[in-house]
Amino acid sequence: MTSPLSKSFEPNKTYQGLSAEKAKERLKKYGANLIQRRKTASGLLILVSQFTSPLILVLLGAAGVTYYLRDWVDTYVILAAVALNTFLGFYQEYRAHRGLQALKNLLSPQATVVREGKKFTLLAAELVPGDLAVLNAGDTVPADGVLLEAKNLLVNEAILTGESYGVEKGFFAEADWHKIRDAFASIVERNSGKDEGSSVYMGTTIQAGYGLMVVVHTGHKTELGEIATTLAVAKRDDTPLQLRLKKLSGFLTATVMAVAVLIFTVEIFTLSVAVAVSAIPEGLAVSLTAILAIGMQRILKRKALVRTLLAAEVLGSVTVICCDKTGTLTEGEMKVTKAIGDDTKTILLAAILGNDMHDPLEVGMWQWANKQVREGALKAEHKKATATEIADTYKLTDRLPFDAKHRYSAKLFSSGLYVIGAPEILLGFSNLSSDNKKKWEALIIEEARLGLRVVGFAFKRVEVRGELKRVEAEKDLTYLGLLVYEDPVRAGVAEALRAAGEAGVAVKVITGDYAETARGVLRQLGIEISDKALLLGDELEQMSDRELLRKVGEIALFARITPKQKLKIVEAIQARGEVVAMTGDGVNDAPALKKADIGIVVATASDVSKETADMVLLDSKFSTILAAVEEGRGIFDNLRKIVLYLLADAFTEIIVVVCALLFGMPLPITAAQILWVNLIDDGLPNLALTIDPKANGLLKRKPRGKFEPIIDSEMRWLIGLVSTVSAFTVLGIFWWYSQHKSFEYARTMAFVCLGMESLFYVFSSRSLSVPIWKDRLFSNRWLWGAVGVGILMQMVVIYVPSLARVFQTVPLAGSDLALVVLMGLVVMVLVEVVKWIFMGKATTKLVPV
Repeated sequence: MTSPLSKSFEPNKTYQGLSAEKAKERLKKYGANLIQRRKTASGLLILVSQFTSPLILVLLGAAGVTYYLRDWVDTYVILAAVALNTFLGFYQEYRAHRGLQALKNLLSPQATVVREGKKFTLLAAELVPGDLAVLNAGDTVPADGVLLEAKNLLVNEAILTGESYGVEKGFFAEADWHKIRDAFASIVERNSGKDEGSSVYMGTTIQAGYGLMVVVHTGHKTELGEIATTLAVAKRDDTPLQLRLKKLSGFLTATVMAVAVLIFTVEIFTLSVAVAVSAIPEGLAVSLTAILAIGMQRILKRKALVRTLLAAEVLGSVTVICCDKTGTLTEGEMKVTKAIGDDTKTILLAAILGNDMHDPLEVGMWQWANKQVREGALKAEHKKATATEIADTYKLTDRLPFDAKHRYSAKLFSSGLYVIGAPEILLGFSNLSSDNKKKWEALIIEEARLGLRVVGFAFKRVEVRGELKRVEAEKDLTYLGLLVYEDPVRAGVAEALRAAGEAGVAVKVITGDYAETARGVLRQLGIEISDKALLLGDELEQMSDRELLRKVGEIALFARITPKQKLKIVEAIQARGEVVAMTGDGVNDAPALKKADIGIVVATASDVSKETADMVLLDSKFSTILAAVEEGRGIFDNLRKIVLYLLADAFTEIIVVVCALLFGMPLPITAAQILWVNLIDDGLPNLALTIDPKANGLLKRKPRGKFEPIIDSEMRWLIGLVSTVSAFTVLGIFWWYSQHKSFEYARTMAFVCLGMESLFYVFSSRSLSVPIWKDRLFSNRWLWGAVGVGILMQMVVIYVPSLARVFQTVPLAGSDLALVVLMGLVVMVLVEVVKWIFMGKATTKLVPV
């Protein structure tokens, strides 16, 4: 498709541009033409960030205690757990950043420049101040600069302003160019000589015409770079998971300190070490990192790239999704479906002559016009084959470009004045009677309610000498009619919206489009928007923050919204305690994306938006957001399984050690034996839980509260009862065998019982709401293998002489091993009984998919 204003540009040969040597000097002086990147993208910062987890800090504290007590083995084991967690976290986040960089590399911008009198293409990153860059229709402006030549040049600056219409650009006269060239250094430093009418900015796009620019600013000194710099220093609040982990870590730290200090005050060093080791679930930090990393991979398989580990879990906490209409709910392609009016031939001619190809509406208009011409709609008047050839037969006298304030464009030809714009605006300029205007207004509303967009056309026979004034374009127009556009809704969006509702996730549509058009689109998706649920940008602008906070909860559609207002909306929703996911693509969306709990962009979004966002949609589908939310909920589910499993184990060990002290008994288990159980026996089952399949019906549940703890009341009951029963089983076995057999035999029985019990109730830990016999018992083959290895390792440590000496164990009789198995089954049954009593209501939250 060709625009009548788009032609290949060849610069005047008098422009020589920079020499290769000069360009090299300036590249060294000013740096690469790249915007500031997020610092966390560097490998070193990603590595350092792994140590900011509260759980890692608790582990390091435990390592400090064991080091102070000179228990070198325990110290090294805990530090090994920290090292493993650090490696897993670093590896996954680094992969995510590399994946995002790969996406950017696929879209690496290039620029056509003139150097030493020759035109050639290079990477936009290599541009320097003083370079001459060639701009053609479809190009992205590679830097900030001033135009030296421009012909019918229209620039879409939506990436900066949020307005999709083209801005007409002029250029400096050649005499002025010499002044600029002579004073170039001062321009670079002070940005003097800047004129909006002849300035172009990095990241904007050329919609029509062509031009030649001299680069004035590159990299972080561009308008785009300044926005990126501002975002880079902005700080985001803690995620819901970070808040929960801080509470859990505080609880664990308080437990360790209280019990360990109590024992330490009576100078029982061995018990102090044992409690310090038993109270810290070493595998929790490693498992958390593994769960998040695996979740990132699962989300990637469903066509979304998550940038950070924590963002993967935050998705599961989302309660509100703020999304665009165009391109998210719809395909984003404007297609003309019909023309309405008595003189459709004049509408067609206006669509050809008045078309600047500056936005999707005019692209769709041009496609429609070309089709009509090919089918012979203007054959009687024009024997030309294409719309471009027809346009070339008319001489343009003057024009008034489209802008957001006036909402129309006008072009003057020898045949008359053609005006295109918002239908209601053109009706106001027309010479129609009041009754006819009302009929057209009703028709416009009717089309908009169907989710269709409309563009109005008007004509006036007039001869204007000199400059075309708006006063001439805004009176006595002959109203021609409308072109009606359809932007088809995306396949699967209606189902995804219903799924969001069932999942308890509110969807709020934020658009710059007409309210009735957006309403019509939502109506096609099965959603009716009442007046109470609609808020216009003008109304929002008049509201105080308190008024918006009170009203925002009931609003489902925000129409005619500016980019700045998006940020205000997100802040108001978050102030109500919601977890917000926000979609966007332009630089103007970046502040709102940064503020949202989860910022979401498509793969073709601007670099600044990608740098700001937490997730990149690889297929631009709304349903992919819901898929990521489901995976996020699965992440939290698996996290709770592991917390239940590890804390029940840890508190069993604490109770055993503390009760032995209170009852005046010898220590039933040693610190080394506790570490063996935590890291060897339970380590593999614990890791197997990180890849446990998602539960059915995750999107049938309501989202958890932002401040809901990881350990809720049901989990507290379960952890308390399981750990108490398990601990007293261990203590009872130790006491009985110490009365009837040797101390070493009794301690070995206690050690084996402690390790084996957790290997049984790990299967019950897979679900807090479904009985073990209904929970797809064999769906996680890795868990069965891990339990088998755990049992084997427990046997190895008592039957291999070298290990038995280290861990102070002795071989056990077969009948005694049978008793241990029986005790493990008893604990597992207890878990199931507790689930049945306390968590029966939770089963109603699950609906199989």
